Amino acid sequence: MRDFTPLLTAAEMRAADAAATEKLGAPTLLLMENAGRGIADVVRRELAGGAAGAVAVVCGAGNNGGDGFVAARHLARAGVSVKVALTVAAEKVRGDAAVMLATLQRMGGVPIADGGEWTEAAAWRGWLGDAGVIVDAIFGTGFHGTIRGVPAAAIAVMNAAAARRIAADVPSGLDADSGRAAGGAFRADVTATMGAGKIGLWVDADAPVGRVEIVELGVPVLVGGDGPGAFLLDEAGIAARLPRRRASAHKGSSGHLLVVAGSPGKTGAAVLVGQAALRTGAGLVTLASTAPGQAALDAKVVELMTARYASGAEVDADEAMAALAALLGSTQAIAIGPGIPTGDGMRATVRRLASTAPQAMVLDADALNALGTDAPAVLASAPAPRILTPHPAEMGRLAGIPTAEVQADRPGVARRLAAATRAIVVLKGARTVIAAPDGRVFLSPIACPALATAGSGDVLCGVIGALLAGRLDRLTAAQIGVYIHGRAGEALAAELGDGVAAGDLPLSVASVIARMQQRGPRGDERDATRSEAAAREHGATRPRSAPRTGARSPRRRSSPKRRRRSPR
Repeated sequence: MRDFTPLLTAAEMRAADAAATEKLGAPTLLLMENAGRGIADVVRRELAGGAAGAVAVVCGAGNNGGDGFVAARHLARAGVSVKVALTVAAEKVRGDAAVMLATLQRMGGVPIADGGEWTEAAAWRGWLGDAGVIVDAIFGTGFHGTIRGVPAAAIAVMNAAAARRIAADVPSGLDADSGRAAGGAFRADVTATMGAGKIGLWVDADAPVGRVEIVELGVPVLVGGDGPGAFLLDEAGIAARLPRRRASAHKGSSGHLLVVAGSPGKTGAAVLVGQAALRTGAGLVTLASTAPGQAALDAKVVELMTARYASGAEVDADEAMAALAALLGSTQAIAIGPGIPTGDGMRATVRRLASTAPQAMVLDADALNALGTDAPAVLASAPAPRILTPHPAEMGRLAGIPTAEVQADRPGVARRLAAATRAIVVLKGARTVIAAPDGRVFLSPIACPALATAGSGDVLCGVIGALLAGRLDRLTAAQIGVYIHGRAGEALAAELGDGVAAGDLPLSVASVIARMQQRGPRGDERDATRSEAAAREHGATRPRSAPRTGARSPRRRSSPKRRRRSPR
């Protein structure tokens, strides 16, 4: 099965650098040469795409600057008008970067300005002139803190320029792990990152990274331990995991989902979950609500079945559990939470069901609030897979921390809750984070503002619930559900903009699935994928994924026997 693209932290990248040096012995100068050539290729594509004018490369003292010197040399050799400015005095450039600066100087033909004293914006504006493309090669993945002095002045002017802006590795000033900047950071239209993706380029949808391109450096990524801890979802990987009905399928073999959702005034939530489940491929869906909720649902639904777990508006936990137990026998999965009552009886029902139901379950909305900070204890004895799908405020209530703390470290907070609950955690939002109990996280590449509408989370709950009912393992169900839901929102946004309503999403979900199934692998390959994933879900052991050797390459640091490179 196709692996997802690994995303490395700065520490993992440093470890990969060291491992590549010790095990492969590739010269550090060669890696810098390949990095700079890759940046030059990105610049040339931008010029071919319509960017006009000279290329201005702004370089720092470390390896990032060295990459910039190499890029300038390759651009000049290709006949591109290019110039370079340093943010430090030339004598402060060290290591491999100094070698590449000296090579550029000896070659000639590229103006190199010493901007180490240019603390005023006017000097940088005068030097940039009418450049059509600006390359930021000041700081790389090792940067932390706030940019000040000459680099700050340079970045402010570069950001204000009417030119295409390209960052080398990561935009200067951006934290490579969090995607955030303490002060002003370079605002890139394109980021040419070296060797492997960095998690900070994707985790924050507002990070000023533009389009991200990974520059191949010619050696494999070597990450120690169990391999990288973060991955980026992509269409090819999702298509390889998508289930497909056999020709002999019938409604009973396509999965029966029990949806515990809705109450008077909130029955629309139940309908959204149910419709999304049907459009995802569930063969049967039963909506269970209180007696008043069922009456309201019966007036709204056609393809969906209804049931009740309470004889009145109030919920008695014993009565509800008995009614739900009778419904569970014919179902393969449960989706619970959207629009449910919020009293003590419902809270007790959610907790008992979550801890004892033998079916796979996705918990959303008020089901999550019913668990609260007791989620680890409630789910400790759960006999079947559980998926939690909180938005940031719900995550805060589960973790017992403010929403702002959740947003400050989305992968970390999701990882900790997944480990504590032994559940898959889907932290919703722009660039949704999926965390597994073993510590891996998977990031959605999608940030779709059109999904910021009431009920879109209910649709995601139904999509994931249907995939669980179809007997997919819980991690695969979460990955497919998140990705399909996001692409469905994007497809609608192209036509409706911010006018997308949650009720539009289920049909779009079906369209996205159909398109991806048509492009995906053969049915027998999908069956093998499903069997393999199910084996892992039920206790079979398998090593965690390692990065794709040969497909992504690390930046390497020098060993004691080789030239030491300046820090980025």
